[in-house]
Amino acid sequence: MAIMPVRDLTASIAFYRDGLGFTLIEHDAEADLARIDANGYPVLLTGPDAAHVTPDSDVIHEVVRPDGTLHVFASDLDRLHTELAERGVAGASLIERPWGDRTLTIRDPDGYTVSFWTLIQRSPEQVLALYETGPDALDAALTGLSEAELNLASSPGGWTIRQIVHHLADLEAATLGQIMMAFAEPGRVYQGNPFSPDTWATSLDYAGRPIGASVQLLRAIREHVVQLAHHLPDVYERSSREPDGRDDAISLTLGMLGGHALEHIEEIRETRRLLGH
Repeated sequence: MAIMPVRDLTASIAFYRDGLGFTLIEHDAEADLARIDANGYPVLLTGPDAAHVTPDSDVIHEVVRPDGTLHVFASDLDRLHTELAERGVAGASLIERPWGDRTLTIRDPDGYTVSFWTLIQRSPEQVLALYETGPDALDAALTGLSEAELNLASSPGGWTIRQIVHHLADLEAATLGQIMMAFAEPGRVYQGNPFSPDTWATSLDYAGRPIGASVQLLRAIREHVVQLAHHLPDVYERSSREPDGRDDAISLTLGMLGGHALEHIEEIRETRRLLGH
């Protein structure tokens, strides 16, 4: 679940339900709270009179920061773009990244960005190539930055370059168990524990730690996984299984990690462009 503080709960409900087509699950006017289903992802909207909601529980995975982004899955971005226009929602923008991923982005009344993403059809070889590019792309994005410049952020309240690097490494480490389970014992149930990136950023002092070990960790994990993928037979047919019975194909997991890292690396590049570094 994501938490999004909003200035006007009624206006936000109208935008997300009537404009974007999300489902309103609950509206507690007295508590100034609303729960919506964003294409399968639960979101809690909190108005100005809502009591403080702490993010350190098993069901709250992220608090969307001011000027931050809510990432939502959509099966067909072109169709969604058309539907938004038909509903009178203006300002939606289709973006294609250099590595092929596409997003449809729109600003909500509070300045949050809603970024719809979809799965790109890639061959197993293309997935692995995308995944393999991450460490070199990160090194290139960080080249020439001083320790002080690692503390730059693209917007006030946003993550710094330093924090992004630690987030990338920790997500790779947290996902490695699932990947290894799929490699070693395909089809076995893997119980992952969702976590709040913001909680980890605070608890693990992303803002104050040197990045060297995290850069090395990202490269070591990816090189290890790529070596296994080249060495093991039928590797792309392997998967782990969710407790509810859904299969997580190894190619899907690697593709999502590959795209996620490149998205954040592009954020680092954009921060450097904006601030002239």
